[in-house]
Amino acid sequence: MPAENINLVIFRTLPSYSGRLKVLFKYNLLVGRVAKRQRGCLTVIKMPSFKRVVHYVVKSERRFQFIFYLAVLLVAINLLLWGAVPLRGRSPIVNVSRLKLAYATILTSSEADHDAYFLSARILNYQLLHANSTSTTSLTPFLILVTPAIPFWKRKILANEGATIVEVEKLHMEGMTPLFERWRDMMVKLRLFQLTEYDRILFLDADTFLLKSLDGVFSDSAGKRRQTKSVTEAMVDEAALPDSYLFATVPEVRSTVHSYPPLTLPYFNSGFFLLSPSIQLFNYYISLLDLKGRFDTTYPEQNLLNYAHRESGNMPWSRLSYRWNINLPNMNDVKKGVASVHSKLWTDGNILQPTDPFLVESWKRVKNEMEIFYS
Repeated sequence: MPAENINLVIFRTLPSYSGRLKVLFKYNLLVGRVAKRQRGCLTVIKMPSFKRVVHYVVKSERRFQFIFYLAVLLVAINLLLWGAVPLRGRSPIVNVSRLKLAYATILTSSEADHDAYFLSARILNYQLLHANSTSTTSLTPFLILVTPAIPFWKRKILANEGATIVEVEKLHMEGMTPLFERWRDMMVKLRLFQLTEYDRILFLDADTFLLKSLDGVFSDSAGKRRQTKSVTEAMVDEAALPDSYLFATVPEVRSTVHSYPPLTLPYFNSGFFLLSPSIQLFNYYISLLDLKGRFDTTYPEQNLLNYAHRESGNMPWSRLSYRWNINLPNMNDVKKGVASVHSKLWTDGNILQPTDPFLVESWKRVKNEMEIFYS
């Protein structure tokens, strides 16, 4: 039977077009022919050599494999970016591409001995917004909450250097006995929770010094809103809790002599925390100010927040990685790659808690860079 007739029988007897084409292709490979569809009918054409047919098959197979693997790669990247595929041993990364973010600190006093904090706030502003090695790459603003005591000239300098100035009123608490009188003003940090035009705010004390960019902290797996629990009975003299909240920070470090990562404590320092503003949460905090003895006021806002977000309560705090910030740092923390440190680097510290000389010199170097940048 002629080859053309064999092709015709195969084409008519097999049920599907794809099945027909496969059989025809295999058959015609043996006789040096290849089948193709042209204008609604099947045409058999003579191939000059078997080698050319094999070349066509291999080339088509490679093209298919390339497209297939490219599609798989694009799907995997998409799932990872949206946090749908957990990384091994870690929680999904938080996607913050559509959230309004901000960095923030506070300035509450204009006394002469607080000029160091004003200078430190300027350096922090420079590092967050302008310095090549530490600045935000996502145009995240830096908010500085100031009380009426901060004079206009200081506000103007900070604003001209890129900071967003937000004036707020102080918060008062009857019977407060802070360790230092100036710590009364630290309650101003609670005003951050009123800034509901932002989805996430990273608060840093003015004496924070950056070694790397902090943009990644907003995507930390601990930076997710959590549902409020009901493990303990609600206190009738406290305001109602919100249905969900976000409060994430790093555990306290009590000494410059520590390992990396430091020993994890069930207590945090309020000099570095990630929050999601909420009026209901703010009202809950304010309700605690009128409850004498509910928390120790030696460290006013710090102990209030530790009480509100105690691990045994209904709104436990989430733990950020130590890689983002360490209080009372040492040189080993720097070598391990910590992104920021909480320390008064314009001083040498004291005998019990000395400031690392490398960090002091780094602070002075960045201060000089800042002055050249603004000159």
